[in-house]
Amino acid sequence: MAALDPIALSERGAKQHMMVSELTVTLSWRAQVDLDLMAFYRTKSGDVGAVHSPLYSSKSAAGALDAFPFMQLGEDAGVVARKRGDGSEKRETLKIKRLDDIAELYLVAMNFTDAARNHASAFVEFDGQVQIEARDGQRVTVVLASKEQGAAAVFARIEHSNALIGPVLHNESRVLTLDALRAQLPGAKDLSLASKLLLQSKGDSAPLLDASGVVRATLRWRASVDLDLHCFYTLKPERPSGGGGFFSKLFGGGEPAPAAPGESGHVYFRQRGALAEAPFVFLDKDSGIGDRGGDNEENIAFGKVERLEQAIIVANIFNKPNASFGSYDGSVILRAGGQEIEVPLTERAPGAWCIIAQIDNRGAVPTIVNINQTQTTRPELPLS
Repeated sequence: MAALDPIALSERGAKQHMMVSELTVTLSWRAQVDLDLMAFYRTKSGDVGAVHSPLYSSKSAAGALDAFPFMQLGEDAGVVARKRGDGSEKRETLKIKRLDDIAELYLVAMNFTDAARNHASAFVEFDGQVQIEARDGQRVTVVLASKEQGAAAVFARIEHSNALIGPVLHNESRVLTLDALRAQLPGAKDLSLASKLLLQSKGDSAPLLDASGVVRATLRWRASVDLDLHCFYTLKPERPSGGGGFFSKLFGGGEPAPAAPGESGHVYFRQRGALAEAPFVFLDKDSGIGDRGGDNEENIAFGKVERLEQAIIVANIFNKPNASFGSYDGSVILRAGGQEIEVPLTERAPGAWCIIAQIDNRGAVPTIVNINQTQTTRPELPLS
């Protein structure tokens, strides 16, 4: 079926009837911020709920198409804030299969970058828009043009209280603080930034709340450059079993045997490590070969963080000793136990190596630290 001419709802309060309830909502923007698409709803029976990244709340998830609420989010674009940007378009999508049980649905863009720093920006700066497309080809666009400042833009509301009329799309164009969003929208009271963190500045840190499973670290970048992901690690020393020798056992005294020094090593594309045995660190593959731009990524997995004393996640650039890593539009994202911690690659001082982040397990709990330190020689542990 041929697409119909798009309709633009450019003014607050404007509305448009939608012919069918099977819809695709697309949030797109060009600014270097991490916007997250969300939906909050009230059912015809009065129940409330939300569809958004599970990282924002333990009580909701990305939804489902084959079961209630019959709507589901796609992947998180996960773009880190930058003052400098390449202007490429970022997209997040929400599929809605049916609205039979929904009385009202609010479509929201959360500015995670600023919300995480308790900073407010105007959405008009982001060159953003939302397009709602129906199965029959009908398309309606709402532009994120509000000059109000806040963490979240409520750009549209779908009203579905009258079965004869069908869904009606309203331009809301409201910008709210995080607290106001929690208070005013159905299903938003449990919204939290606790599980999705941005360590924006050097020295920023956050604990890993659950490191019992596999912890994954992803280096992402878009610039036309060949970055290589490395991990330098030191394992905790293993104390030998038993006491301090024959006489210690005989007389029941003496000091325990000293622990052997922990193993240290280096995981990279020529020595990819292992996940189920020492060093419990594994690199999946080399990417970005030949200075290709686009959605490049490399991944390192940590199988037993409890065995680590410390590890540093490092980027190296082939044959460019004076690289400016902060210009590559990159970041390291660590995921563990429903938690996501992002460390942007910001250091612009020249060097061949950049220590981006550290996993420090010398205290009570493992901690992620933003390091962003460049140097001309290969890094070594321990870090001070």
